Amino acid sequence: MRVQFISFLLLQLICLNLTVDLGTYYKEYIESFGYKLEENPVITDDGYILSLWHLNPKFPNGKTVFFQHGFTCTAWIFFHLGENSLPFYLLKEGYDIWLANNRGSYFSPGHISKDPKDPKSGYNNYSMDDFVASDMPAMVKYIKERTGAKKMTFIGHSQGTTLFLMAMMHDPIFTEESFDNFISLGTVPNLAHSKFLPIDILDMIYDLLRRATFLQALNLPELLRELLATLAKEHPKVFGKIFDTLASIYPSGRMDYINIYNLLYYFPGGISKINLFHWSQIHQMKKLVYYNPNFHEEKTAKEYNLENLKKWKIKSLVTRSDDDTFGSYQDVTDFYDAVEDKSVIKLLELTSYGHLDVLFAESAINDIFKPIIEFIK
Repeated sequence: MRVQFISFLLLQLICLNLTVDLGTYYKEYIESFGYKLEENPVITDDGYILSLWHLNPKFPNGKTVFFQHGFTCTAWIFFHLGENSLPFYLLKEGYDIWLANNRGSYFSPGHISKDPKDPKSGYNNYSMDDFVASDMPAMVKYIKERTGAKKMTFIGHSQGTTLFLMAMMHDPIFTEESFDNFISLGTVPNLAHSKFLPIDILDMIYDLLRRATFLQALNLPELLRELLATLAKEHPKVFGKIFDTLASIYPSGRMDYINIYNLLYYFPGGISKINLFHWSQIHQMKKLVYYNPNFHEEKTAKEYNLENLKKWKIKSLVTRSDDDTFGSYQDVTDFYDAVEDKSVIKLLELTSYGHLDVLFAESAINDIFKPIIEFIK
């Protein structure tokens, strides 16, 4: 069986025509829908060079939306449904669209002095704390200076929602002065009740990964990206189901598999080993904590300020699904219960939606995208 499978792969390789230029494909794809993609270099206070994407509406309504991607992803994650993708829906409504690409991701590999290819440079020594304290403020400042916007709507997916909660707990003044709406997709306020098997495995191999000093970040070479994407284009159902299972553990069957090849050109988007460790620490502590480099010895980490979370003031639309194994129903419920003024939070209840279905399912257009537009209007 194993020989047959290898033979099948070799035959596929011989027949494949790898012609996609990953350096330009994403821009050509997005602009094929009639909008110009502007890539803005933003330098953080610690020297990382981020690529902040901007899409201008044809008929502006004067309002700004900031998208924040999740773990191992990039801004590319928001365009899986082609012309039906959420950014395009908002552009048609006149919203000015900005999309983050955090440090270390495929589209933001730069630094003013550190070499990402040199393990000794320290380039990959970053956690979610750095996304919150440096990346987000740098991009928000840039957007405000460019647009004159006083506040904007934040739309996050997965880890992107966690970063917003951390920002609120870390610096509520900055967060409240920057955003007037929070849209949470694939909400992950904690991992206390997560049923996501990979995080359990990560906990078990934490020490082994820590000692693997040669491994500083997780990424894929471009040839392998193109190879996987091309194979997925030939066999979308096979690759789609594999991806869906890895992402959701128990797939709902909602995900659009046809375009899975398109996603794989830039997924995974790159992530540091420390970011992985940070999630493991959160899972083991059952609360949002700052990354502790000595966690393997101390088995504890400093908690983000829960009191700031209780005093939540930003108008929010938060998804809660019975089928999300990563951002569990109970963890979202615990977050909602912790907020004292519940009038500012509207829960968008979803049935049989997996962690990626909120962006990848055709049904999300009516179940999620349209309610989002109504909410921020």
